[in-house]
Amino acid sequence: MKKRLILLTVIFALTIFSVVSGTEILFWAMGNAPAALHNEWMQQKAAEFEAKTGIKVVFEEIGWGDGPRIMNAIITGEGAHVFQLGTTWNPEYAATDGLVEIDIDEFGGADKFFAANLESTTLNGKYYGVPWFAETRILFYNTEMFEAAGVRPPQTYEQLLEVGQKLIDVHGTGRAIATAGTGAWDLIHNWAIILWAHGGDMLNADNTQAIFNSAAGVKAMNYWVSLVDKGLASKACAEYNQPQADAAFISGETAMAFMGPWNIADIAHDNPGLKYAVVEPPAGPAGRAAFSGGSNLAIRNNASKEEIEAAKEWVKFLTSDEVLADYTKNLSMMLPANKEALNDPYYDTETWRTFIKTLGYATAYPPIPEWGAIEGIIQTNFGNVLTDYVDGRFNVITSSKSYLDAAVAEVNAVLNQ
Repeated sequence: MKKRLILLTVIFALTIFSVVSGTEILFWAMGNAPAALHNEWMQQKAAEFEAKTGIKVVFEEIGWGDGPRIMNAIITGEGAHVFQLGTTWNPEYAATDGLVEIDIDEFGGADKFFAANLESTTLNGKYYGVPWFAETRILFYNTEMFEAAGVRPPQTYEQLLEVGQKLIDVHGTGRAIATAGTGAWDLIHNWAIILWAHGGDMLNADNTQAIFNSAAGVKAMNYWVSLVDKGLASKACAEYNQPQADAAFISGETAMAFMGPWNIADIAHDNPGLKYAVVEPPAGPAGRAAFSGGSNLAIRNNASKEEIEAAKEWVKFLTSDEVLADYTKNLSMMLPANKEALNDPYYDTETWRTFIKTLGYATAYPPIPEWGAIEGIIQTNFGNVLTDYVDGRFNVITSSKSYLDAAVAEVNAVLNQ
């Protein structure tokens, strides 16, 4: 029986390859690495893949602003057969019925991927993408500045304030931590991890109502403002974008920053002599929490049967252990969403182990089609809180609460449409 099953599997695989061999598919991905390097790698891998399967892959790099172009391809059937989607995009595109429903067992099974990244591919309990690479943010700290102040890395958010005060006593106001502000498109990610660590959440259990204006939400937002108000972060941080906050740490100006895996390459390039280490995000009353982001690979549903099968083979190739490890460590500087790819010795360092541990408990945003609009609403109102601070209108008792209440009303209107 077992031999027969193996034989049938081989026959099925050969049948698939005979059908799709000679098929040409178009692959769109964002600029996850310098363009020349990215294109060269893709061309090389496409050639390897074609030699193996007979399937020709044409690669085209697109921008993060090309979401409408992807949507147009889904609607018209003209454009990429496989494309990269940010984790928060996946449910919105799936809701159009324009993505192929995925049998995750075809791609190694659910246990092969980080749970939060896999969840981001879902809509109503079904899979519409395959996790590609992952990211999360942890606390980077300057070991020389910490040593000079006689402090150890904080393990809780309360400790971060205490450690921060000792750092500014030695190094000066604004030099304990660099934070993002109104200029950061991903400002919400910084608040979310504090919200979750304090026991709060974005939406209720069935994703029908916003609940982030809870006491935990208000405390989390006030905490972020307090980092500037208490002098741990420079007042300029209230208007920083994320790259400016990152640069303040990388240059040696500040002692801490919440940063992602791509920043390892930034440090190596911009300030290779920087003495730093990393720790997990601090714990709140509800424990440690982290944001899970990254990208998935999705397949256009209105392609031909042959093109869909060819696209599946390409996705399997890109997410295979060796190919994915090569892509993440040498190009995207992210983490493989396929956990088995982490067996590559490259990831066996204290820094990468901390990222991997953190990603293991990281949380993804709710996988609902409306999330893009919801994120924009939260982002705007968080920005309004910081603008009030910059303009001298911030009130620790009322400001965060009033803006969060306004955001909840807007989000509930979106959810109830």
